[in-house]
Amino acid sequence: MRLAPAAPPGERWRAAVVLGGQGRFAAAVTLLRELLADPRTPRAVAAHAAVTLAAHRRQQGGHALARPLDARGLRLAAAAPPGPPCPDGTDAGAAVVDALVGLAADALGLGDPAAGRLLDAAQERGHPSWRTAVRIGWVRAEAALFAGQAARGLEPAERALERARADGGLRHVVKSRLVLAVVRAVAHPDGAVLTELDAVAEAASVAGLLPLVGPARLAAADLADRIGSPSVTGSSLNANDGAADRSDEAVNGRSSGPARRRHAAQLSASVLYQLSDPVGRGLMGESVQPVPRAPVL
Repeated sequence: MRLAPAAPPGERWRAAVVLGGQGRFAAAVTLLRELLADPRTPRAVAAHAAVTLAAHRRQQGGHALARPLDARGLRLAAAAPPGPPCPDGTDAGAAVVDALVGLAADALGLGDPAAGRLLDAAQERGHPSWRTAVRIGWVRAEAALFAGQAARGLEPAERALERARADGGLRHVVKSRLVLAVVRAVAHPDGAVLTELDAVAEAASVAGLLPLVGPARLAAADLADRIGSPSVTGSSLNANDGAADRSDEAVNGRSSGPARRRHAAQLSASVLYQLSDPVGRGLMGESVQPVPRAPVL
């Protein structure tokens, strides 16, 4: 993505969002840090920049590093001049909600019980933008998973997907599909969910949304293991064995589907590692090792 040298702050922030969605974290971090360091950046834009950088750090496993960035975004948004809400969620009011949602996600990752209170505060604050509604749904679903109550996460995940499909962009639709599929994989695991997880991974790969590929592949691998486990024999999984087998065979081969899915996830993580800045690489740590790339056909 190329930006004009004199591109306005809002355009630079949007470019960073796109770059992060593609997994080009180092390039995104450069833009976001420049926005945060420039005193001419409007506070609303700076607030969104801080929250976006926090989201990128969270994706790299840095919840503790993301928390002060979300808090900074909240302070900047609160200090921004008041104005009418923007439908696309780029105003200061939306940044307040996004920062609260980000802080809730940080709390979940850190085992802090404040997550529920922060989500409630974001919901109460509210904003007409579809973006904030979708993000709240994502984190509510995640909170249900963390609480061991996956069934409770189905409704917010379904609402998020419905809203993303009605008003959102491709990345929000694909991520909403991923969130819902992961919740379903825990609440009601079956072969149809495995097929959907593989489809989400493929959709993310085709769209160039690299940060979503690995999680989808790993979730599919875990579910494939469960479907193949003797502990689930005779369960509702058997009603969908055909779908599971077709998904396993079509994507990864029947004999080693889970292993191949995990290898595909490792490949995407290795690429993300290479596209990250030094701080991001440090957060990703030793869990990511360089893997020889498969030939591109």
